[in-house]
Amino acid sequence: MTVTSRQDFLAAVSDGGEVGPLAKKSKYESEIEQARLSYFNKTLVLNRMQIWNVIIEKMIQNDADADALKELTNQNTELCEKTLKILKVTRELQDQITDVQKERLDLKGQIKKKMQEINELKQVKENQGEVQQRAKERAEAVLQKYQKVTTILQNVLRGIILASKVNWRDDPKLRDIAMGLEDIPN
Repeated sequence: MTVTSRQDFLAAVSDGGEVGPLAKKSKYESEIEQARLSYFNKTLVLNRMQIWNVIIEKMIQNDADADALKELTNQNTELCEKTLKILKVTRELQDQITDVQKERLDLKGQIKKKMQEINELKQVKENQGEVQQRAKERAEAVLQKYQKVTTILQNVLRGIILASKVNWRDDPKLRDIAMGLEDIPN
């Protein structure tokens, strides 16, 4: 089996295939790369330590360079303090923004609930209006029915009085009845 890249090597190892001389070379290259990286990091740390050691020794001396270095260090410290204060204020403002957003979301939910309640009340009111309208229509229908019945009864009573050939003008009771027939609304 021939391995041409690192991916092929990893695939061959995971498949249980054989590892050839190219795979061994890749393994050694990897170890060399790790060693180079470790050496670079250690050198970088050593250089930083040496620089800070020189800076500290220079600050201990009392010459013009040391004063300038101290002044620079003081400015750097002040800038760091200002930065920390700004970060603290930023965090507080971000917390306030988060609180306002939470309140806004809560208010939005409350508004949605209130709008649903208003819509439900409108529907109930419309339903009540429809029920009242239907009741009014039924009452008017019943009233018209009774008015028709009353009109028919009036006409029958008039017919009876006229057919009996009784002088209704002379009899006060019949006169009241006959005159009352005209007062009943149609």
